[in-house]
Amino acid sequence: MDNKAFFKLSYGLFLAGVEYQQKYNACIINTASQATSSPPVMLATMLKSNLTTELFLSKKSMNISVISQNCSLDVINHFGLNSGRDIDKFENTSFAVDKYKNPFIEEGMNARFVCTLNTAKELSTHYLFILDVENSFVLSDEKPMTYADYRVMKNNSDRLIKSSNRSWVCSICHYVYDGATPFEELDENYKCPVCGKGKEYFICET
Repeated sequence: MDNKAFFKLSYGLFLAGVEYQQKYNACIINTASQATSSPPVMLATMLKSNLTTELFLSKKSMNISVISQNCSLDVINHFGLNSGRDIDKFENTSFAVDKYKNPFIEEGMNARFVCTLNTAKELSTHYLFILDVENSFVLSDEKPMTYADYRVMKNNSDRLIKSSNRSWVCSICHYVYDGATPFEELDENYKCPVCGKGKEYFICET
């Protein structure tokens, strides 16, 4: 199977935010879509290992914000490449909360949805969530950022460190390895920091 085929699918980029027992957290997800308009229902998949996922399963409500093309790479990297188990992602971030006290940011977002859990289905490493949309807001007229847009932005940024003029991309979550150590020299037990898959799931892109 050629896992690069999955790169051809169209994905958006979204920020999912949850508060539970006074713990605020948010993560980047790339699979959220409308299922029905009446009643308003969305679908989203999230990694089981994410702290945001664990908080959502306890809280059963969250905000999903649509990331726009004017969102900075720093914001995406901050919420997407860090773990809420290690840092407080909202410590130095301006944010507001909804009626459920779930956090959201408006800068760099073009829409926001207040969602509650309808159904959760386990999919190996992920959960598929069926979400009831209680409310929605348009925040700007900026175009939404796709995952392809993000990859172009990241590849063009100074933060991308290539090993031997090549990039190594996780075929599961599309994380681009950007460490100082050449990918080939990493320990065989290296795991993707986003989805936890091993080196064998990385694809070399020239």
